[in-house]
Amino acid sequence: MNDKKSISAPVSVVVISVEDLNESLEFYAETIGLEIAETKIWQGPEFEQYWQVPAGTSAQCAFLKHGADPVGRIQLMEFNTPERKFIRHPGIRRATGLFNLNIYTSDIKQDYLQLKSQGFDFWSEPAYNNFGPSVGETMELAFDGPDGVVINLVELLTKDPKTLIGHIDSFVSKYGRTPSGFTAVVTTAHSVLDMEKALAFYYGPLNMTLFVDSILEGEETNTALNLEKGSRTHSVLVQGDHEYGKIALAAPLNYETPNLVPDAVAPNIGYLAQSFQISNIDEAASACAAIGVEEFSAPIEIDLPGRGKCKTMLVRNPGSGALQELFEAL
Repeated sequence: MNDKKSISAPVSVVVISVEDLNESLEFYAETIGLEIAETKIWQGPEFEQYWQVPAGTSAQCAFLKHGADPVGRIQLMEFNTPERKFIRHPGIRRATGLFNLNIYTSDIKQDYLQLKSQGFDFWSEPAYNNFGPSVGETMELAFDGPDGVVINLVELLTKDPKTLIGHIDSFVSKYGRTPSGFTAVVTTAHSVLDMEKALAFYYGPLNMTLFVDSILEGEETNTALNLEKGSRTHSVLVQGDHEYGKIALAAPLNYETPNLVPDAVAPNIGYLAQSFQISNIDEAASACAAIGVEEFSAPIEIDLPGRGKCKTMLVRNPGSGALQELFEAL
C-alpha cells in the first residue's frame, strides 16, 4: 500500500449520525462486538465549517473497528442539537442515497432469534440464496437497525475456496471475527440516479475496480429486493484493495424511488457519509474537479475521530449527491 499510484481505496469508514450514542453502541459494540477505538467530543469552528452546522454545535463521537486494517470501520456521532430528523424512515426499503451496512455473521439463525428478542424489525426470515456453482450459497437477513440504517447480515455457506463465496469465507476465517461472531462492514449500499457518473467518481479519484456488473430482474429477484413485478435494476459492485469495504451500487432502470440525499446532512439522524483513505488529498481534489464533483467542504487539516490529524474534505458523489469523505493521514 506504499505505492501511491496503486492504491485502490475501499470504504475505510461509514459515518452515522445517531439519535442516542449509548443505545447505538449497545448494538454495534455489545451485540456486533466491534471494538471502541476512541470516544471524543468533536467541536469548534473547523468542525462547524466541515459539517456545515451552526456555531456552538458539537458531536459526541465513538469510533469502532475490527481487525488490523483501516477498512469497514464505523464512526458514530450524536449531535447536541434537538433540531434533528431521521434521514430514512422504516417503511422505505429502496431509496436513492446511502442505504445499508452488510456484515458477515457465523450463525444467522441464532442472530435472528437474538435480535428479534431485542425488538428489531425484520424484513423477512433468513433467506437462502444459491448463486450457482462458481459463486456459491449464502443465507441473508435484512432489518431496520439503529438510527434508520438498514443492516444486512450474511452467513457464508459455501466453503470450497474455488468458489467466490468460499474464497471470501476462507479470508474471513483467517482474518477473524468479533467475539460475537461478526465482521466489520464488508459491503455498503449506495443507490444512485446516474450510474455512469457515480462510477466516474469511484473509478477515478478513488481508483476502485469492478467486482460485479449485472441487471437484476425477474419475479424472485424483485421479491427479494422489495420491488414491484417487472422492475429492472442496474447493479454494480466495486472494490478497493481489500475484501472488506466494497460498495454495492444500484440504479433503477424503469421505476422511481424516494431520495434520501437532501436530508442526509448533519445533524440529521442516519447514514451521513462514506469515507475513504487516500494518499494525496490535493491530487484527489484535482481529480474530483476534473469530473465536475461538487465540493461540500474544502480540504482542511483537522483531527478526525479514530484517525488523528488528517487533511480531509467532503464532496457529493456526482451520481447521487450523497456525501463522500476523502482523507489523507498526516
